[in-house]
Amino acid sequence: MAEIIKLPDNLIGIEDKESIESFGGHEISHGRATRFHWDKDENGDPVFELYRGGADEKLVIVISRERENHEFQAVDKNGKMIVSVSWSR
Repeated sequence: MAEIIKLPDNLIGIEDKESIESFGGHEISHGRATRFHWDKDENGDPVFELYRGGADEKLVIVISRERENHEFQAVDKNGKMIVSVSWSR
């Protein structure tokens, strides 16, 4: 019998990942960031991080997908909400 695997409901799909990385590239091209990085939060969920600076770089924005409200959320380095967008796919 085939095993059923329940995937987490907060995965960021390929199209969304490409859009988020495109946003990161846009921010870098305008000098508002110097690099981006995919990481995982304390729950193991994927997060997209934008950094600014050189040797003393600082975290600028963290983008994640919030499970309960099905939203993409962008927060600053202190965790303060910048914007949230509903997820309806």
